[in-house]
Amino acid sequence: FKDLRVRRAVQLAIDTELIVKQVLRGEGTPTGSFVSPLVDGHVAAFDQRPKADPAAARALLAQAGYPNGFSLQMDCVNVAWRAAVCQAAAAMLEKVGIRAALVTSPSAVFFPKLSQGTGSLIEFGWSATPDPWGMLQSTIRSNDGLSAGAFNAGRYSNPKLDALIDGLRIEPNLAQRRAMVQDALRIVQAELPLVPLYRRQHNWVMRPNVEV
Repeated sequence: FKDLRVRRAVQLAIDTELIVKQVLRGEGTPTGSFVSPLVDGHVAAFDQRPKADPAAARALLAQAGYPNGFSLQMDCVNVAWRAAVCQAAAAMLEKVGIRAALVTSPSAVFFPKLSQGTGSLIEFGWSATPDPWGMLQSTIRSNDGLSAGAFNAGRYSNPKLDALIDGLRIEPNLAQRRAMVQDALRIVQAELPLVPLYRRQHNWVMRPNVEV
């Protein structure tokens, strides 16, 4: 996964439209963006996710030196709907040659793998705040063994991106800060340290006499 072509292959192998339709029963939106439109600095163009293309994924793997694919372990938390998504994704990956042995674990086992960076391929979700700094700081910034990159499971590291994220924490000018967020999002969009899949939709039902 240090090779961008392999990361792109994973992106092209997973059909998120099918996952949203069949597994999530329509309760989601496929996306190529790391943040939603509700997050400050969101770039609308990044919402468009590339269509699934298994043939292109296999070609990228071959270019990266894996013409026959490879095998690994895929970790997922044992929440029913998340496990179902992981099963579907694993089946899609296998079609392009990435043979992912799925392991579902309780939170107490799963999250240490995520935070300690001991997994090979991990599916997880992130509920961002309207400000993007927390998500960028926790999931994409270089891991420093403390709070930075605490959930950077792949131990991705980019000094230019780190400088942008650190600058966001103290930049007082809103327009400048928003531009910095967009610069950071352009970097991760190009390098794919994570592969965005979808935004989950949550439905709520209230009694007629309850106002929200």
